[in-house]
Amino acid sequence: MKIDVDKIPEEGLNLVEKLDPEKISLDVGLQGVNFIESIDAKANVRKSGAEVFIDVSLESPVEYTCSRCLAKFRDVFKKAFNVNYEVKPGDVLEVDEDIRQEMILDSPMKVMCKPDCEGLCPNCGQNLNVAKCECEK
Repeated sequence: MKIDVDKIPEEGLNLVEKLDPEKISLDVGLQGVNFIESIDAKANVRKSGAEVFIDVSLESPVEYTCSRCLAKFRDVFKKAFNVNYEVKPGDVLEVDEDIRQEMILDSPMKVMCKPDCEGLCPNCGQNLNVAKCECEK
């Protein structure tokens, strides 16, 4: 998401973009998070003197992999945040890195399909949320 500082009107600017997760280098798939579609990004941009204030909201369908039972499930990733920049005339702001960092910070460290997920049996691999296994305790 690029913003030309000289093109921000006094009343502000509203931007709507679809971001490709690969183009903003989101490697959260290693953490069990997979963005399955583009990310809907909306930004409200205001300029005051030598500062630009941006309110960003993001939304995207996501496929998670549970870290306990390895089941896949879908949800919607939503994030809203604010950033501001000191600018000079002629500057062009690139907001993608801030978006990337905010999304990584907001991604769960440990994804679980439900709070009481029982995980997999360490002996036979049975998903204990689906059925009990015959292994000796």
